[in-house]
Amino acid sequence: MRLQNKILILFSLLFTGGFLFLMFFSANAVERTNSNMVDSFSTQSFEFKSQEVGQWLGQRLTELRVIAMNSALEEGMIQEAVSYIGRLNENLGTQYGNEWGTFAVGYKDGIGWVSPERYIDISEREYFHEAMKGEREYVLSAPVISRTDQAEISLICYPLRNRDGKVYGFLNAAISLKKLHDIVAELDFYNGQSWIMDPKGNIYTRSGADEKAVETLLPHLSKEEKGFLDMENGAATVFYTRIPYTEQWYLCTSIENSRLMEDTRQLKWKLSMVLLIVMILLFLCSVLVARSVTNPIGRLTEAMKRVETGDWQVSLQMKGQDEIARLSRSFDQMVRRVHSLVLRTAENEREKRNAELRVLQAQINPHFLYNTLDTLQYKAYDTEDEEMVTMISALSTFFRISLSRGREIIPLEKELEHVKSYLKIQKIRFQDVLAYEFQVEVREPLPVLKLILQPLVENAIQHGIKPKMAPGAIYIRVTQQEGTRQEGAGGGKNERRLVIEVEDDGVGIETKRLEELKKELREGTTGKSYGLINVNNRIRLLYGEGAGVTVRSQAGKGTCVRVVLTELPQENEEELYG
Repeated sequence: MRLQNKILILFSLLFTGGFLFLMFFSANAVERTNSNMVDSFSTQSFEFKSQEVGQWLGQRLTELRVIAMNSALEEGMIQEAVSYIGRLNENLGTQYGNEWGTFAVGYKDGIGWVSPERYIDISEREYFHEAMKGEREYVLSAPVISRTDQAEISLICYPLRNRDGKVYGFLNAAISLKKLHDIVAELDFYNGQSWIMDPKGNIYTRSGADEKAVETLLPHLSKEEKGFLDMENGAATVFYTRIPYTEQWYLCTSIENSRLMEDTRQLKWKLSMVLLIVMILLFLCSVLVARSVTNPIGRLTEAMKRVETGDWQVSLQMKGQDEIARLSRSFDQMVRRVHSLVLRTAENEREKRNAELRVLQAQINPHFLYNTLDTLQYKAYDTEDEEMVTMISALSTFFRISLSRGREIIPLEKELEHVKSYLKIQKIRFQDVLAYEFQVEVREPLPVLKLILQPLVENAIQHGIKPKMAPGAIYIRVTQQEGTRQEGAGGGKNERRLVIEVEDDGVGIETKRLEELKKELREGTTGKSYGLINVNNRIRLLYGEGAGVTVRSQAGKGTCVRVVLTELPQENEEELYG
């Protein structure tokens, strides 16, 4: 099947998924609509009940206004009105749930009379002081205990004013909280719990208040007239609405969401079951289609990763006529061509280096050079100049190993002898300033790429010891290690590694320059350290990515250059040591 047809099938499944999503969205829309309807209906019900409570409170307030119109009170004669208040309490007290007195009248000192024989002292009550400021028509108190019968009540404190509008006394009307509780108890809505409270957390009914609901409501009551809130745990919804004629009293009800949204939950459950069944079928179909598309792509991706690690023995050989199969066949052809090109490029590079070396060797006639150095050495013997003899001998050895008959691979001992010859010459040049030490822990003869140590030693002298302006030392350590190299998706391959370290106690390398040098080594770009980069590039070209040069250094303490050679090449012993 062509990839185009597979994509068409996949899109068809996506369209089906979109349709199912639309069904799910519709179910949620139904839930939200039903929820809004329930919330609106609930709010209206609470407003109606709050109006009932407000009318009852309004009736008490109207009675206070009528009492305040008494002629004695209008003249400011409170004592003459005490008998009038006593008679009212006898006639009306029982009706409002307080048989010992419903009203009280008094001066600004807080002493009020329920009857000529009974009085109360509210001078320390907060609501009394608020009413005596004269800024409001009346003040409602928080729940208190009646001084006459120890019942739970709230009080309306009504300031009395003279003809000049100044407050000279007060009227109190007791509100039985039992009456409020009875009114609230009549509210039966989804078996919810109802109560009356204010923004300070005062509860005006004896039962029904949920502590968590009260905590949830407190930040909102002083800001909003009505509304509803979800509890933090999502188990219930709290409805609230302000009661008229009060100073921010609210009628509140907490209803469990399980009861509030019972019908909606049933509808949502049915739609969810249908959606679940369809989604399972859609998932199974998607898996089958996805596998048919992604498996070939996965094989192609894995093959590319193997090529990245240097494994050129890759062949997908996919069958079919779709785009991925054709792409895999093109990939196989490309890998073969690139592999051939890489081999050809490496061969050309080796030929180029050999040609350059042959040109250099042609410019320097080895026999002429050696004969000239031997003649100079004999002359030095005749003059008994031992230092000159040592320098000429070391220089002769240095050039002989450098040329090595044009070979690039030489024995390890020859490479070390080459470096020793160079150090002998430098030792004579710098006298007591330079010291060096060799630590070679390799006993078997090993072939190595020639001319890789001398540039490193030269760098150590020129950039480490010489700027130090004091005696310095160079340490050359050679060890052989066994290791394992990972190859593609297969297992590892055992290999020998030759590790050579050239360390000096010179001036070291500043941090910024060290980072630049490490970057040049990683990228193979030639910067200020041409010799070091050239050695690293030659090693990596011959030995592969696992080999190369690394540097660690600390300013003022010295530098260590580490050379790792892997996959040591096997040279013909006769050619190597002949």
